[in-house]
Amino acid sequence: MIADDDHAARGDLDGADGTFAGGLLEMLKDIAAEHVREDQGPALVPLGGIGRFEGEVFVDLKETRFGRPLRVTRDLLKRGDSWGLQLRDVERIAHLSAHEAEEYLAQLVDAGYLTSPGAREGCYQCPGSECYHPDYRRWKLTAKGRTLGHASGRQPSTRKRADTLAAKVVKAAAAINEDPDALLWWVKEIRAAGAYADPQQDPLLHVDLAVELRPRLDDPAEQRKAEARLRDAAGDRHERVRAWDLNGYGHFQTRLTLAGRSKVVRMFQSDGDARGALLFCEDRDLTVKAPPTAAYVEPAEPEPLQRCSWCQRAELSERVAPRGEPVSRSPIGLCQLCSQLGHSTSDSFSWCQPRYWTLRETWATLTQEPYHAEGCALCGRPDDGVRSWWTDQQEGEKESAPIDLRLCSLCPGLLELADRPDREKWWHWRYQDACVAGMHQMMREAVNLPALPTKTVTRKPPRLTELHHTLLEEIRRRGVLSPADMARSASSQRHQNSRWWTVRFGHLLDNGLLTPLGAKATDVVDLHGATEIRATSEEERDLRRELHALFTPGPVWDGSGVREVDPPATWQSLRDRCQALAHVLDQRARALQAATTGTHL
Repeated sequence: MIADDDHAARGDLDGADGTFAGGLLEMLKDIAAEHVREDQGPALVPLGGIGRFEGEVFVDLKETRFGRPLRVTRDLLKRGDSWGLQLRDVERIAHLSAHEAEEYLAQLVDAGYLTSPGAREGCYQCPGSECYHPDYRRWKLTAKGRTLGHASGRQPSTRKRADTLAAKVVKAAAAINEDPDALLWWVKEIRAAGAYADPQQDPLLHVDLAVELRPRLDDPAEQRKAEARLRDAAGDRHERVRAWDLNGYGHFQTRLTLAGRSKVVRMFQSDGDARGALLFCEDRDLTVKAPPTAAYVEPAEPEPLQRCSWCQRAELSERVAPRGEPVSRSPIGLCQLCSQLGHSTSDSFSWCQPRYWTLRETWATLTQEPYHAEGCALCGRPDDGVRSWWTDQQEGEKESAPIDLRLCSLCPGLLELADRPDREKWWHWRYQDACVAGMHQMMREAVNLPALPTKTVTRKPPRLTELHHTLLEEIRRRGVLSPADMARSASSQRHQNSRWWTVRFGHLLDNGLLTPLGAKATDVVDLHGATEIRATSEEERDLRRELHALFTPGPVWDGSGVREVDPPATWQSLRDRCQALAHVLDQRARALQAATTGTHL
């Protein structure tokens, strides 16, 4: 396949109208015809030339097959690479013993999803040319196995839902045609295609649409140059992803505007073969005459600034800007050191967490030779004088000595320092985020740019599998459990070490079903291999949700400085209730642990 950049440089692949690679279109039609199924109508080429063809398989992942949910089999085959599957893969993914994994693989071989392992030459553990050692045998995937491995568990859509989705595409097409210069393409026609073209078909796995797009400019060379400039401008704003489309970046963005990344709506190239119902038709001819422009030249790298916008040193500084703003015209630049300082969950300036040795070198440098003789030693802004700061103690490190520095209200968080040695880890994280947010806003205010909008990021909890629920029941039965306990358990396989179990514990923790013993209701929990875990109760989860909805402790940036807001009057009493309930549940879990292990408290 050819990317948009390659297509822009090769005019010999264009069709007569310059809108699609004519020879490639015919080739893609042949490929689509090879993959078409009898029940899905004529072969159609995906809009843009690259995408999924006909032939996807949809299965009920809750169906029981080979004595376990089909999802387990699908996930196992999905992870099979060109070398095949090993016994350890089945033990880990299906959570089976070695004997059970052997039987399971034999069932998959009998069903035609795998082929049995053959001879392996050169095994240093076996004397002959044939080797059936468990660590080396590989079961290869058949075509049937690869098909099931890439199967989807999505449920069909109703005809009513399909009509709603098609109406959204039609509405988006009308909006595109109102401003065709924005994406350099306009929509001529949309027709129903595939199974959606049959009004009797219900339910539907896909909403197939035959879409005819036309370029805005009549000159193919000018169209390509305009699209290249459009792509460069999007890249300057951090908005361009790798676009695979034989018609270029503007064509790719038009597809996204019409249907987004929907897994239900599929758009195909309309070349006159579509006979479905007409959903949209543009009577106007929106193609315009292209004025001649200069030859396209790739944009140069943005010129660096001569002074850092934060530390104010005369250092070459790379221009930075949040997503959506052009980097090449940004008046804010950061030197190599300041671009690494602070750790934030926001990607506004593509911040990265600094290496610990970078921080230690910076602490030592600022102690001996501050960057500024007056004010903050790092940025030169007003400070409160020399005072002691403590580092966030790293795992396995001894308690560190305080660092005496003259810093402003924001730089301690950027340098990952705290005002007291007993600050909890969650406090450090929130303090760093607050200081980075203040740093962004202060740099923007200095160059008269509007403040960045605050974004609330909500992360979807991980999906829980049968293994997670089995693990949760085991914790409830035993009261207290740790990843290290599971790694030592007789039911655990040798590859399922404490780190492997820590991930599963973390999934349950993210769903609020587990909590470490002795954890405070306001803590941000960081699991380690030896952490003891117990199950939560429904009452405890409700109290914690109510507690966090009412108030979240820790430093925040309020627009003028970093400070800790006092909690509401009712928050402390609610926190005490939550802590009292957690203490009772901790005691019950300890008692249950003692009863199940035969030990005494």
